[in-house]
Amino acid sequence: MTRPLEFVSYPCPWCGEPGETSVDMVSGEREWVEDCSVCCSPIVFRRVDSGAGEDPEIAVWREGE
Repeated sequence: MTRPLEFVSYPCPWCGEPGETSVDMVSGEREWVEDCSVCCSPIVFRRVDSGAGEDPEIAVWREGE
């Protein structure tokens, strides 16, 4: 069973520093932007349901790409 809120780690696509964010694992697919806590550059996050009862995947990339 998936918990409603998960914390996921990711590397910043701008500076490469590791970061962590919370993700709503219950709602449908969604996209949001957060600034890197190290370099302050905008990072786009997308939660994508993988289907078949598996945990959703999180994709990150530079804003504007």
